[in-house]
Amino acid sequence: MNKTNSIWTFSVMGALLILLTCFSCSGSIEKKLIGTWEGSDHLFIRTAGPDLVITVNGGIQQHLNSKLILNEDGTYEKLVGEYDNGKGTWKLEDGQLITQVADGNEVVYKLLKITERELIIQEDVTLETPKGELVGKITLTYSK
Repeated sequence: MNKTNSIWTFSVMGALLILLTCFSCSGSIEKKLIGTWEGSDHLFIRTAGPDLVITVNGGIQQHLNSKLILNEDGTYEKLVGEYDNGKGTWKLEDGQLITQVADGNEVVYKLLKITERELIIQEDVTLETPKGELVGKITLTYSK
């Protein structure tokens, strides 16, 4: 085997090793996501619109009483207390948790942190309110 073939073989093997590592990392992240997560912290940062403390505080209370259930079969359910707050399918793509309800609406969460016991996701939101459009970012923390 000449030097050029050796370098090419080494490069291909290195690329395959990197690909396998990436696929196994993605799979382990998905495995960590599966389960029942309970709302444990909430942060809203307003970027535009009226300052509506009552609306933001209501969101905090709802989140602290919520559960996000991510099933192995790719389905999810979100509960606030005992009440259904959405169900559909979920997937992990490019560092984002994407949920989709039956009517086709998608919510894209940036995955900030995932461990065996903690999940932190962030969502860009726009809410129509009687005082105008409220725009911001919500960071949601869940615990197992």
